Amino acid sequence: MSADDRYVDGCCPMGCGRTLFLGDGGDVTCSYLHCPDRGAVAEILADTETEHVVVIGDGSFTIRHPLRERLGDQLLTCALHEHLANLAGPPVKPGKYRARAVTGPGWAWEAMPS
Repeated sequence: MSADDRYVDGCCPMGCGRTLFLGDGGDVTCSYLHCPDRGAVAEILADTETEHVVVIGDGSFTIRHPLRERLGDQLLTCALHEHLANLAGPPVKPGKYRARAVTGPGWAWEAMPS
């Protein structure tokens, strides 16, 4: 396999530019030796979570959005963020949850290990 065959179209998420290639083990890797995390793409692609992960606190929340929301800037208009920001209080007790949209208005909350 030549170097051209190993080239992967795309940019390193660490800011290195168009430096991606397919490593011997099949993982997408950054070729820039001074990259702060050459395996970042492989780690991102290996994440199996496809729903929102939400940490609910007393009067606060944080959301880890699914990668699909990067497409078309959906992240900027996230319905879950809007829903949580407009509530008078937390929808569930403080903790870590997987949130799934349900048919009709609302969200299903599944507790996750912290």
